[in-house]
Amino acid sequence: MGYSNSTLRYPYRVKTKNGKVVLVKDPSKGLGKLSEATVGNRGDVSEVLQAVAMFLLFRDNSVTPQKIIDTVMKIAPQSPNIDIKTGKNKKGDVFRLKFPVPRSVQGTVFDLKNYQQGGMYAEMPRQQAQATTELYSKQVNFIHDNNREDAVDIAVVGAKGGKIDVQGTVSYTNAQGKYIEDEPLKDMQISLKMGSAQFDQMTGKEMVAKFGTAFGIDAGAIAKQTGLTQALAKIQPLALQITTTKVGKTISRQDADKILAQIEQILYGQGKGPMYRFYRSVANTLNAQLTGKKGEQKERRIIADALGNVIKKGVGKVTMLEYQKNAYTVLSQTALNKLVNLMKTTDLRAEYAVKAAKEGDVARPRIEFYDTKDNEKFFHVRNYINQYAVLRNTLEQGKKFTQFKRTVKYNK
Repeated sequence: MGYSNSTLRYPYRVKTKNGKVVLVKDPSKGLGKLSEATVGNRGDVSEVLQAVAMFLLFRDNSVTPQKIIDTVMKIAPQSPNIDIKTGKNKKGDVFRLKFPVPRSVQGTVFDLKNYQQGGMYAEMPRQQAQATTELYSKQVNFIHDNNREDAVDIAVVGAKGGKIDVQGTVSYTNAQGKYIEDEPLKDMQISLKMGSAQFDQMTGKEMVAKFGTAFGIDAGAIAKQTGLTQALAKIQPLALQITTTKVGKTISRQDADKILAQIEQILYGQGKGPMYRFYRSVANTLNAQLTGKKGEQKERRIIADALGNVIKKGVGKVTMLEYQKNAYTVLSQTALNKLVNLMKTTDLRAEYAVKAAKEGDVARPRIEFYDTKDNEKFFHVRNYINQYAVLRNTLEQGKKFTQFKRTVKYNK
């Protein structure tokens, strides 16, 4: 398995003899003979399959699980950069599919056995074929309307950062005889956030500035006071040594893990480092402002307006789609707008917390935002760092979002 001490900090995904995947810190103890589980981030695969499903639906007026699988296998030779453009049909229509294949799934997404019964992704094509057909029937009916004369150009761009964008344009001659080219189609400006509770992130070197923008505070002063500014400057030359373009090429993964351990010590220091101090200070600052004389105005800015701006970023209307075991959930732009409006008249509090995202992970700091009336969480900001030392601070949905979601069960 290539076990080394570096894996003690990162739980191994291993498969037991009965096929169950578990997380262990030391694969040499306690579980008997193990084999390493196949690597394949389901979130990244979901983005790839969703982009393919939408492309097929718009092009063919139908999408099936098998068509998704067949197309994925067909485009495999183009990995890691998929770029397909169909020839014009009789009406002059063009359909495009373009996305990068994430590194985490390049070895699994094009393996047919992963879509067969019992495979890692076996149920996903069926789920996405159903949801895609149900959600975008209106747009497909327009594209394939037999009475439509104008040519459309539909581009599906996705599989990067949990986002799928669809851009539709039409070219036609207007009543005055003027040729209009690539006019955007209102109902075809789709921006789809995929597969998780996350709706935005404050990443990398700009994270401190983004905290200030999102919450209307002097995050720069807080970062200096808590030592985070100094820590970020200190880790920068270390992080440059273990980028995605260097690990496995100019530096081994084992040596990269040693550098990552140094970076983690500088930032986190076993739970007492500057990142924790920064998060705690931000939470305390927000709470002081929420309960002050102008608390009501502050709530509107840091929650309703900030969240509203986050949601509205990107092309068209953002719809959040999450695939679950027995049903998919949809959080539409209309529902998100209702949520933002609700928060303008809601009493809020911010709480500092330290929690692990998954069992076995190192606990990281977060800030949680609650409705004081029913004690339900609107959302939280969660910090973590990946194996290439990229800092992420994700904004993720809380339980309060549930009442705004639409749940649709899968067909048997």
